[in-house]
Amino acid sequence: MKFFTIPGLRISFAAFGIVAVFACNKSNPPVVNAETSTLTYALANGTGTTIFYSAVVKAGLDSVFGSPAIFTLFVPNDQACAQSGYPQSVINAFTPDQARSWVLYQTYAGNVLTLQSFIGKTDEKLIMADGDSVFITGDSNRTYVNGYQMLNTQLTASNGVMLGLQNVLVQPQQNLAQMLSTDTSLSFLNEAVLLSTPVPDSLSVLLSTGGPFTFMAADNDAFRKLGFVSPSDLSSVNPDTLRSMVLLSLIPQRLFSYDLPDSSTFLTLSDSTLLFHNTGLEASVQVLNSAFTSNVVSANSMATNGVLFKIDELLDH
Repeated sequence: MKFFTIPGLRISFAAFGIVAVFACNKSNPPVVNAETSTLTYALANGTGTTIFYSAVVKAGLDSVFGSPAIFTLFVPNDQACAQSGYPQSVINAFTPDQARSWVLYQTYAGNVLTLQSFIGKTDEKLIMADGDSVFITGDSNRTYVNGYQMLNTQLTASNGVMLGLQNVLVQPQQNLAQMLSTDTSLSFLNEAVLLSTPVPDSLSVLLSTGGPFTFMAADNDAFRKLGFVSPSDLSSVNPDTLRSMVLLSLIPQRLFSYDLPDSSTFLTLSDSTLLFHNTGLEASVQVLNSAFTSNVVSANSMATNGVLFKIDELLDH
């Protein structure tokens, strides 16, 4: 068996025959022929693929995506790139290595994946061409990757498939502890972790190397509502209380927003149960049987060892 090889990427030619199965995809524009047009041609001549294609060219991957090797490309359209913080000006400022890393995290090598192939999957882990992972869940109506809903668009080329994204996929660079320490909106919570970290049973180590976890992270306003003016004020709180508060916020599994339907419950590291409310318009969480509810203000921030949600109230305060 022969392989086409570029640094960090190995693709089996044995997968080439799979493409013929999907040659009749009706979503293809007239300019793209599923039997003769390569992924590079489709990107260069597509509608709304200008930004992604420019990153492909800068990365030097246009010749690779124009070869017989098989790929599934998760392609954010131009609007998705701009809304995700990657307008053309950002791509223009990329170095070739940065562009390569950005594109390869949205590239699955060696096989054809379709929207239909994700039906019934729950957080299926895929190793992308850069070596990092994405997680996909799908049903007959919707497909999610890393917590974000994909577009129901699919284009077939002679050497693979392009699937439409509503958001740019960005590989996680930090673990949960690093996310806390660098996010200025979580400085109170970071201080709580530091103050409640005995040795050797360290919460900092747990958040750095443990997991995967889903972290319901209370933002700074949640602490201010309880009268704390600055993170240093938490030194007056019993460290065991702070530790219990952090463990109450950690679910020992990787969850995205679509994993949290209305009235779902999950056990935390403190052996407490969190109850989620999700009406579709807003989401909230509370400790089961507690009178206090916390609103989810942001969701699906991926860490190397889990997912972080921000909430506006301390749980069970």
